[in-house]
Amino acid sequence: MQRNLFLFFLLGVFLFWKDPILSIHLAFAQNYNEPDEKALEAEKERKKFLEEMQTLLDAAMKSGFSEKEIREITITRKGKVVHVWDFLEQEKLREKKVALAKKRSKQLDRYLTVMDIADELESGETRDLDALKDKSIFVGAEEK
Repeated sequence: MQRNLFLFFLLGVFLFWKDPILSIHLAFAQNYNEPDEKALEAEKERKKFLEEMQTLLDAAMKSGFSEKEIREITITRKGKVVHVWDFLEQEKLREKKVALAKKRSKQLDRYLTVMDIADELESGETRDLDALKDKSIFVGAEEK
């Protein structure tokens, strides 16, 4: 009986080895990465746009435009008029703010391990034992 059950189990494992149900987990894992990929793509596009605007301002400075004319340079992006100089200044301020926030709050990736918990329990036990030992030491007829 056990031999028949074992053969049936092996046959079942062999038949369901390449079952498409098992590949669904991979598809779910890929769906979780889509927002991250979209955010990375948007960040790349934003950086490329900033580089192009900086290149535009550099070319205007090299060609002899006055500072007033450079500050008045505008472009149209997605149907909106953007003042290049103001936009770059705002972006510099935003980057400084983000850098300051990163500097101010650094996350420490610290996770408790079994050894950390065991060490904490052991040190607590020794503290308790030392306190109990100090309380129970007798000096002559009087308690210390």
